[in-house]
Amino acid sequence: MSRPLCAAIVTIALIAACGAAARAATFPSVAIPTVTNIPSLDPNADLSTWSSAATVKLQWDVVHRRPVTEATTVYAETDGRYLYLRFDAAQAEPIAASQRTNDVGQGTDDDVWVDLWPDGISGYTYQFFATPLGTHYESSSENTSFSPAWDAAGARKPGGYTVTMRIPLNVIRGARSGSGWRVNFARFIHATGDDQVWSYDAEQSSPDDFARSAGMTMAISVAAPRPKPRLAVYGLGAIAAPSAGGSTSRTGLDLSIPVTSTAAFYATFHPDFSNVELDQQTISPTVYQRYYSEVRPFFTQAASFYNDFNCDACPNITTLYTPAIPTPREGYAIEGKQGPISFASFDSVGEDRSDIASALTWSSSDTRWFSTLQRVSADLPGAIDDSEEAGIGFYDLKHLSAYFNYGTDAGTFVPNPSQAHWYDFGGGWANSTFGLFGSTRQIGQYFDPIDGFISHPGIAGYALYSAKIWDFDAHDKLAAIGVAGFIDRYQGPSFGIAQSDNSLLLDVLTRSALDLQLFTGSNYWRFGTLLTPVSQNAGFSFTYHSGSTTNNPGNFPYHGSSATPTSISYATGRYGNGRLDTWFRTTTMRAGMRGTLTFALDDAAQWLPVGHDNVQWFESVSYTYQLDPNSSFAIGLRREVGMPPIPNGGGDCIGVCSNVSVAYHLRRPHWELYAAYGDPNTLSTVPQALLKLIFYAGAEKGT
Repeated sequence: MSRPLCAAIVTIALIAACGAAARAATFPSVAIPTVTNIPSLDPNADLSTWSSAATVKLQWDVVHRRPVTEATTVYAETDGRYLYLRFDAAQAEPIAASQRTNDVGQGTDDDVWVDLWPDGISGYTYQFFATPLGTHYESSSENTSFSPAWDAAGARKPGGYTVTMRIPLNVIRGARSGSGWRVNFARFIHATGDDQVWSYDAEQSSPDDFARSAGMTMAISVAAPRPKPRLAVYGLGAIAAPSAGGSTSRTGLDLSIPVTSTAAFYATFHPDFSNVELDQQTISPTVYQRYYSEVRPFFTQAASFYNDFNCDACPNITTLYTPAIPTPREGYAIEGKQGPISFASFDSVGEDRSDIASALTWSSSDTRWFSTLQRVSADLPGAIDDSEEAGIGFYDLKHLSAYFNYGTDAGTFVPNPSQAHWYDFGGGWANSTFGLFGSTRQIGQYFDPIDGFISHPGIAGYALYSAKIWDFDAHDKLAAIGVAGFIDRYQGPSFGIAQSDNSLLLDVLTRSALDLQLFTGSNYWRFGTLLTPVSQNAGFSFTYHSGSTTNNPGNFPYHGSSATPTSISYATGRYGNGRLDTWFRTTTMRAGMRGTLTFALDDAAQWLPVGHDNVQWFESVSYTYQLDPNSSFAIGLRREVGMPPIPNGGGDCIGVCSNVSVAYHLRRPHWELYAAYGDPNTLSTVPQALLKLIFYAGAEKGT
């Protein structure tokens, strides 16, 4: 291990030894009563069936920093096996309720939810959401695929709506009788952007803040000392043309074995990643390497444990980028939490290749201090690589944050170790309507891990970002106005400036969900000895049925989204040796009560002073139908035509690339069925039809 990394570890240990400050404020607590008469889960039932329940009222809107203007009452009780909740929400604004299939379209409707920390900061976070229709969502820091079976129901009523939930306690790691739980209840109002909470203080900006959570006492009777193991066995049949590998069948399995109540060993054998659910193709011009989201279960299970480094106003610096790792033949991993420590490690074993990653994170009891260590190694024919990183950060739970990161890289493609370091220091100040963040960094020319994603190695400089939002009263036609600005300057190892970016944004949002953005700026990138303009920072964007404004300037300007947005945007600027004009147009509309139809048309035209202009366009249409809470159907058609801009323009398509994909998904508590044709993640149609059946034995999916 390198000497600077050792020094970082010593610094982290000293901070941990100093101890954590006490909680800055006193927050409420609730005792959940145990009942033998289970309350009615019918949201239209009389409230008398909840007469024994503990009752709390949401009090604070963290977006607008004011007491709530719409009343929400929560009723809670347990029978030792389930947590039963009822939310009675008053609402004068139109109720947003469009999604009808569970786990599809989260954030597009009004919703209520509960945050649970069964073991305090020493354990995992669990969230259970439901909309006014009873469509539900869930998430957990234990697994990004967390999706156990649970129940929710909803009903709209005059002046508001009611939602009921039945949450099984045996899917929550660390659940135990007595105190030690942390909890909060929350609600999102799509029309106003309000985020209501029960336990709060006036400085918080997120409704899911552990530091502002309440205490909870609950008696349970189902949690074993360790959660149940899980075995997922799949069978796949594919009918495919010879160009797609021919027809085939295969089987494989994934397993998870609990080690403690908050840690597990998991593995995969002969994994199948054919069911790619995200369409990530785009012709949006960029000089950066394109960043794709990970969708493979073995890598997503513990994804939240890795890359846990702060980075303000920075280019993409990801030292573990799992899409760079080919599909393994088999994989082994462990992840968990123990006290203030979180840890994870995996070994992805492929053909003549091994990729290993490990991460260790510590957080103080009041969540103000945190630190991370990470190591990533790749061993493949003709190359080895080993990167190490350490980070430390501070957040005062109100306004101020700061961090420092350090990393090294070594291996086959690092001829000069002195140019294979990463230093990054930054921080900022923010409240619910204003933020200012800055950073300074140096990324060595050879700090570029094989399993990482570094947008621009070989730079040193600074970056600044700031945003300001003005919210208006509910009776005003304007909902909010925001401005944001960004600037960076980076020197390269030679020839001076290597990267220069400037941008300024004005955002106006009306109560009628019209959103207008005006923006300007410039971008320059050095290719060899030439500092080249790659600007697309002058133009506008207009959206109807947009998301509502957020209270967090660090995530300016949206919170939530709409199920049926329509938007058009135009951007122009000097790009390479010419001028580039781009148009983006998309609309989503209702097609009956359960269907949606989406059209998109994008085009990019690079006008060059000499030679042929580069013109490319992208057109697509897709239809989705939400059959019921557990199944959905989708079909998509897409075509990409023309030549991309230079340098490093849109997608990889040259000429004409077309794609057709069809998918059906049915999910049950202990099995899933996928049927698909094609692949929405490829440029051209994959001539194959897939049928995949997965059985889960033991614990439920993602638990």
